[in-house]
Amino acid sequence: MDAKKFIKRFLILILNFAVFYGILRISIEVGERTGQAWLYYLVTVLLAVALVALFVAFFILNGFTFNTNPTDPEELPDEWDEEQKQAFLEKQETGKRKAKKLIYFILPLIMTAGVSFIELHFFR
Repeated sequence: MDAKKFIKRFLILILNFAVFYGILRISIEVGERTGQAWLYYLVTVLLAVALVALFVAFFILNGFTFNTNPTDPEELPDEWDEEQKQAFLEKQETGKRKAKKLIYFILPLIMTAGVSFIELHFFR
């Protein structure tokens, strides 16, 4: 991977983290100023649900595995003809590409939850 792609991907991760963490911090501030703590809980639950949904989508799109290697055609059922095997492999490749894009949202959500946990338990 060249440096430009790495920097672009890293900046996307940082930007998404800033957005998710910003949403969380805004909900905390608004909840504190208005006395409506439920707003913080609502946003926290929504972020957690989004994380779980994205994780499940990643797992499904990645072929119900965390393996990033393509499936070997010999591993597929012998009952399938070559056309079925080829269609499956193409569909799997497309799904894995889509799953990789979800990582740009999953990791920042995990980082947001981690930073929020650390902030809540060690700096309050």
